[in-house]
Amino acid sequence: MVSYGLVYAGQAFMWVGFIAAICAVVAFLMGHLLTKQAAQSAKKEAVARSAKADTFTKVGYWAVYVAGAALLVCAIIIVHGFFTHNVAIEYVAHNYPTDTGSLFWLYQLAGLWASRSGSLLTWALLITAFAVWVAWHARKRRDDLTNVALMVVMIVLLFFIAVMLFSQSNNPWIPTDKSLIDADGNLLVTSWGMNVLLEHWAMALHPPTLFLGYAGMTIPFAFAIAALICKDTEGVWIERINRIALFAFIFLTAGIGLGAVWAYVVLGWGGYWGWDPVENASLLSWLTAVAMIHSFTIQRKRKLMHVWCLFTVTLTFVFVVLGTFITRSGLVESVHAFDEDPVSTYLFLAMMICALAAFAIPYALHRKDYMVADDIESVFSKNGSYYLTNVIMVFAGILLAYLTISSALPTWMPAGGMTVLAPSYETVARPLGILVCALAAVCPFLGWKKSDKDQFFKNVRIPLIAAAALFVFYMVILVTQLIPAYNASIAQGDEVAENLINMGPAWYYHGLAVVGFAVSSLLFANSLYLIIRGVRGRMQSKSESAVVALGHLFAKSPAQAGGYLTHMGLGIVLAGLIGSAMYVTNVNATFNADEPTVQVGAYTVTYVDDTAYTDNANNRFYTLHSHIEKDGKSLGDLETTLEFTAASYYNQARYKAEVITFPFEDFFLAFQGYEYDDSVVCNIRINPLILFVWVGFAIMTCGIACATWPKRYTPLIAQQEGQAQ
Repeated sequence: MVSYGLVYAGQAFMWVGFIAAICAVVAFLMGHLLTKQAAQSAKKEAVARSAKADTFTKVGYWAVYVAGAALLVCAIIIVHGFFTHNVAIEYVAHNYPTDTGSLFWLYQLAGLWASRSGSLLTWALLITAFAVWVAWHARKRRDDLTNVALMVVMIVLLFFIAVMLFSQSNNPWIPTDKSLIDADGNLLVTSWGMNVLLEHWAMALHPPTLFLGYAGMTIPFAFAIAALICKDTEGVWIERINRIALFAFIFLTAGIGLGAVWAYVVLGWGGYWGWDPVENASLLSWLTAVAMIHSFTIQRKRKLMHVWCLFTVTLTFVFVVLGTFITRSGLVESVHAFDEDPVSTYLFLAMMICALAAFAIPYALHRKDYMVADDIESVFSKNGSYYLTNVIMVFAGILLAYLTISSALPTWMPAGGMTVLAPSYETVARPLGILVCALAAVCPFLGWKKSDKDQFFKNVRIPLIAAAALFVFYMVILVTQLIPAYNASIAQGDEVAENLINMGPAWYYHGLAVVGFAVSSLLFANSLYLIIRGVRGRMQSKSESAVVALGHLFAKSPAQAGGYLTHMGLGIVLAGLIGSAMYVTNVNATFNADEPTVQVGAYTVTYVDDTAYTDNANNRFYTLHSHIEKDGKSLGDLETTLEFTAASYYNQARYKAEVITFPFEDFFLAFQGYEYDDSVVCNIRINPLILFVWVGFAIMTCGIACATWPKRYTPLIAQQEGQAQ
């Protein structure tokens, strides 16, 4: 179906959303100013101004609903265009999926966020979804704090809609030239279509999951700025957005995990993190979000770190925008980045500057109201542990941001004009990551302000024994499998060996792994012990069974139990990262019928045959058939394919790698192509402990989800809502 009317309808609804957002900003601003004037006026005048303020805020709330509805209609039009193949919308024509298999419907839906303009529309829609949720839940009280926060959200939304409306390359409502469509409504251009690398279930889910996290981080930022404007020094704003922040953090974490899965199985290189600038962009906000969540915890429990809460929320939002800026500005080169767009560059740069100014200016004017000592008597305490974690995460985020954009910086600046490669990131990231995990391992056993050392060691005695047993298990794996794999990689003498040598001497490299495994063991054992202790406590005091006690623990104390579960998952991830990032066996093998066998570690890969064919749509397929053995035992045959899709505008290869998963390692095989003499080239990797990464990520996500479980209002919230009514 071809309908140009939907193109113009979409453009019209986009303008409706833009105008509604402007109306919301003006209405909330007028409502806030009148509320302030009413507080300073005589009784009769105050009543009149309060009534006017309420009228304006009602208009603001309705404008939020209208903006949300308008953008929802825009998204529905795009999705309808994909499901009806309406190539009159150029965005649909450019991103229509070419894979018509069982997941065709998912790729049609994913077309909404498959490219730059659609991803911006999805992001804007999610921002309005969060805004509508906040507005709906505050519709009866309409307090000034929430009203100002909604005003900030609408200002952010205006930036996103402006990027789409005023930039040709970002506008999803460009009509397709009629000369490119035949009389039957078919597109005459055969080179357009969705990037074939995106046609995978993990990549279909990865962008919207990340966008949910990114859009959700707008709400804490908006409330932080509202708290500064409304002079909320009690932390009411944190109580209002704590669950939203955790909800966004769930999707930020899951989004990174889904992206890693996609990179591992689709890109054909056998890894899941390459320190690409766009990959780094997603990690930036995650790092500072960790500091933000921990700041919220200590502020809610001890009324400390309020400034840290404001600062980390602002920095997280700035890093979210910086990621978008990196992706769309052309500032740095990335395999994931879009083409450079001046409108995006200036608007997103302006958004970052405005966000920093919105925090810095009100804070500078009222900093005395927030100057509460963090009450740290000793580093060996919960207070000190939280503080050090925040410092490390913020430092890591800022350093990572600097290194990511270093190639665009002036040459007189440190690393300016230089592209920082993966080994440099890993040199810094590994010890910092281990240190943060060590703090997470010991923090639950520390006391507030100052810890009693005798009591601390008494508390950790049992989990320390369990950790020691797990550590011995890791050491056996290190000595029998990982170090031999390292030595074999060094003996290769190729680029892999050079990278390993550049990471430092062997004693330091293995020593870092030993420390990392020790911390992983302690973090896992401590977290598991705390969960078991909570269950036993309920079993003794409530006479409950173990299963019922476990359920009640997570139901009655979701934040605490969810935190322990998250830390347990983090311990598993740490062990997985050590194995799968530091001790990978990586071989580019070449073989054919005359030399059919390649030995890699304990695995024997035997060439069977290879085939090549072109289908009716002119898609080319190259397939390698091989037989795999491990220690002389047959594991079966593997079929790996290299595909070139003719309809793809990008003309990129899609690798269909094969993975054989064992509990403690993956065997990875990807067909890479042919040598000049028609020999087959494939990449073979042995990835130790990589299953720990996926399992740990899943447990971490479940832990964060548990911590987001609905809670009763705190006395602070109940008190303010009572006053509002």
